[in-house]
Amino acid sequence: MSSAPLPRRDFLQLAGVGLLAATFGDKLFAAAPPSDAPGPFVLSHEGSGRATGYGEASKIITAAGKTHVAWLDADAEKFRVRVRTLDLATGAWSPTVDIGPAHDNHGGPALTIDSKGYLHIVYFPHHRPFHYRRSLRPHDTSAWSPEIEFGESLSYPVVLVGPDDTIYMTCRRYYEAVDHLNEMEFWKKPADGEWARQRVVLRSRHLAYVQFQDSLAWGADHRTIHLSCRIYETAPVKGAKPIETLGYLRSPDLGITWQKLDGSPVTLPATAETVEILARGGADTGRTLSAGSLAVDPKGVPHLLHSVRENGIGRTYLATPAPGGGWTRRDLQKFLPAAWRDHDFVMIGAITFSPSGRATIIGTLAKLGPGEVDWAHPSNEIVRLWSDDGTRTFRSEVLSPIDPKTPHWLPNLERPTGHHAIPEEPGIIYLAGGAGSGLKDLALNNQVWWHRYN
Repeated sequence: MSSAPLPRRDFLQLAGVGLLAATFGDKLFAAAPPSDAPGPFVLSHEGSGRATGYGEASKIITAAGKTHVAWLDADAEKFRVRVRTLDLATGAWSPTVDIGPAHDNHGGPALTIDSKGYLHIVYFPHHRPFHYRRSLRPHDTSAWSPEIEFGESLSYPVVLVGPDDTIYMTCRRYYEAVDHLNEMEFWKKPADGEWARQRVVLRSRHLAYVQFQDSLAWGADHRTIHLSCRIYETAPVKGAKPIETLGYLRSPDLGITWQKLDGSPVTLPATAETVEILARGGADTGRTLSAGSLAVDPKGVPHLLHSVRENGIGRTYLATPAPGGGWTRRDLQKFLPAAWRDHDFVMIGAITFSPSGRATIIGTLAKLGPGEVDWAHPSNEIVRLWSDDGTRTFRSEVLSPIDPKTPHWLPNLERPTGHHAIPEEPGIIYLAGGAGSGLKDLALNNQVWWHRYN
């Protein structure tokens, strides 16, 4: 691994030093910039092997002068979903608060906020019912409502909060008996109502294991829901390589109907054949795909991140709608710090936009040897890119600390899921440490790192 000094940004600015622009018009809880930069900080020394994983589920909320962060720990007894709060005026972190247990290392949280400032968190399962809690007080993570269970054989929550405080969620429904095609379900919870399953949006084509890796983002009208997915399907022929499809859909009516980019309707449940297809991998293509969380810029344009590994090289691409239809893909490798351009740049990662239009991207760097994979590889480091010119160009840096013996990976980026604005410098959390050998590894003593730069 390169021993070059950490590239530092030469530009330090928090645009609009006053209050940030609104995400939901006058229903915004503005995020004032901190009085002094909190810098890198270790949130926990008990991180599980997926502490910050499943980045499609946002785990960071900034509102009303505070930033709230959720993750998944694992002590000697059990997996524990936890939260801490940063006071932006003082730079002080709250004590750690236990939200509840998780079934295994796949049971990490999704965190969001409503128009009244109440925080909502969904967590726990891996092929089990979800657990849900709401904070008892606005902008306060110290006390929560009793747990509510809902659903059956669900995993991987991805949540948004609508203008009327309805919570919308996608998740995977998995059929253990392998007698039913696995699905991505769409749920909602009215502000004063109960969780209810609405419909199936995606369905696998084969009676076997599937991942949907779905990500959601609001459109500029706060009614359109944009969805990206990387559908990973077990091949129907024994011994064949899995089939991977990078896809996109949008709903103009809060999840009731779904369509492609050009507005053509898609019959539900959609499949890897009927979604809007951006790329294919696996099978006999000679390439593998990974996806990052999508984002929509202030003009309403969706931006999809994904990486492709082909011929032993991993590259990350940013896809946006092309004039006249289809998608334009741009290779982001040239925007990496010069000392790191010999590394693979791969997802897991994400993109987000602040109200000013600044784009921030996070991803993972890796330097592999023959036959190695980038999952929890010791060379893994987190890279951050940012753009103030509509994503035409980016500046970048590798986040400290850099350690060639410890993987820094599974980044989670602050994104607008509810009634909150994204700071010009959005928060980032990631895992420092190994994955463990399976789903149930406890007491790995990994570190959970927090970053935000002023």
